[in-house]
Amino acid sequence: MRIVPFACLLIAGLSAGCGHVPLTSLPKLAKIDVRSTDLSQLRAGISLPAGIRPLPGGITLTIIALPKAGGRHERKVVLEEVHDAAELASVPTLVAPGRLFTLFKLNSGDVAQLGAFREEMFAGPQNDGNRGSLSLGADKACRTGELSGKPITMTGYLRTSETRDYVLLMKDFDLSAAARAIDPKIDLATAIPPCDALPKQPS
Repeated sequence: MRIVPFACLLIAGLSAGCGHVPLTSLPKLAKIDVRSTDLSQLRAGISLPAGIRPLPGGITLTIIALPKAGGRHERKVVLEEVHDAAELASVPTLVAPGRLFTLFKLNSGDVAQLGAFREEMFAGPQNDGNRGSLSLGADKACRTGELSGKPITMTGYLRTSETRDYVLLMKDFDLSAAARAIDPKIDLATAIPPCDALPKQPS
């Protein structure tokens, strides 16, 4: 069951963003060009309370193309968790005690797929003037214990070939409040099920 999209982490076309991006991050994020950014270098970091776990398949990247003639085209792919010890060791300390930090990237197949989509949407004189954006989202999570009743907050970071460093996308965004704003009757304990009650993922 979907709780609510964890974030509207708009990293291009920020004038249409969801309002949670810190002002100090905007100059760095403005350097990102959806048409040419090296997708293999893109990394998304998500910090959640230690008892909340993002589920496989729940963190996504969407490329959106807005042709000058009108219309909208998009491709959405699932990000995979980074397990490489050397890369994880190089990540700056981004998490406070009591938090779980998880790093995500695109797999090579999706890098190729999205690259082909960008070529179709943005390359050549016929596509001159087309606009685009990237968005990150998360909508699947589980919990390792009972919910405490405290706000479930998420902090998100992004690194691209343009930013080179991890840029803060949103800090302590209250997911539980956002869910209740959409549906005041939502049962968070049901929307975020116990991790040990879920089917085992193939190894």
